[in-house]
Amino acid sequence: MEAAVQSSDYEGYVAELLASVESTELPTPFLVIDRTRMMHNIERMQSFLDSQNADLRPHVKAHKTSAIALHQMTAGACGVTCSTTDEVAAMVGAGIADVLLANVVIDPRRLAALAASAHKATVTVSCDSRESVAALNAAAKSADSNIGVVIDCDIGMGRNGVRSLEEAKAVANDVEKASNLLLRGVMGFEGHVVDISDRAERAERAVAAMSTAINIRRELEQSGYELPIMTGGSSATYDSVGCLPEMTELQAGSYALMDGDYRRLIPEFDPALIVVATVTTSASDGGITTDVGSKRLAVDCGAPVLVGCEVEYLYTAEEHTVWKLVGGTAPRVGERLAVLPAHGCSTMSMYRYALVAEEGYVVGRYDIDGRDPLS
Repeated sequence: MEAAVQSSDYEGYVAELLASVESTELPTPFLVIDRTRMMHNIERMQSFLDSQNADLRPHVKAHKTSAIALHQMTAGACGVTCSTTDEVAAMVGAGIADVLLANVVIDPRRLAALAASAHKATVTVSCDSRESVAALNAAAKSADSNIGVVIDCDIGMGRNGVRSLEEAKAVANDVEKASNLLLRGVMGFEGHVVDISDRAERAERAVAAMSTAINIRRELEQSGYELPIMTGGSSATYDSVGCLPEMTELQAGSYALMDGDYRRLIPEFDPALIVVATVTTSASDGGITTDVGSKRLAVDCGAPVLVGCEVEYLYTAEEHTVWKLVGGTAPRVGERLAVLPAHGCSTMSMYRYALVAEEGYVVGRYDIDGRDPLS
């Protein structure tokens, strides 16, 4: 497996990050966020969307951290997008007043938590079936709260979402009849094409996919339904789907912290997240082993990058990641190095907090308060 991005892309900024945590007594592995770079990313995306019809509704699954979400709100976001009810509770608890759960929820315990959050903020949830509408309304009615609904449309992923206009109409009809639900719009996610390396092809296929949801919304509106929201998109398609005049919201997420996979797709945004690990073995045959494994480093979207070393990624086990030296000087046993995760979203969910560095100093930490408590 090859690294998604060459380590030389990161060496300058990572050296400063490593220096900032040199005196920390935290055991490795741990997370560090470069706040200056993160804020640059937040402001860059917000500035772009300010010139489009779509508002920015950042997806907090990328960081699961209310402190970061508050930075995004201050920059101009209209609200936030969540993947789980734990993320919703954390964002609402931090005072964010408008939250979209872009996921179908059926579990009654999670629905109850969602309905409780709806007493404190405007909460909207995606539904894709009559069963999901009934379950959501039952929870809202039991809690005496009101919840908004966007109709989730499958536009190519084959995951959640209605598969036809007829199914969308059935969902819309049930929402309008429900005692504690409000029909607010339509949602689509073009996740099956966001990983296409060729930017022009990615844009073309993403726009084509989103047109399915846009057309369903248009047909529903012509049938008399009021649907002010058209939401979806991602960081990788912010400059294509995010520019469609029909879109009212863009759910970009990874742009704030970035990772190796998204750096390959949208290099205009800066990587702002590293995992600090310690070299445990620097073998005579060139094998390099660090003390971060699959319990603290997500490898589901590709290979991590060991910054500052000319290495080939070999594999990640539970407690270790192993590389092979292919040039240059081998790192020393005990040396702390930076690892750039290929998938930042999943990596963030493995930690309770991240150190925050700025201008060469650790200035605090962010609690990752939206992660699953793993109960």
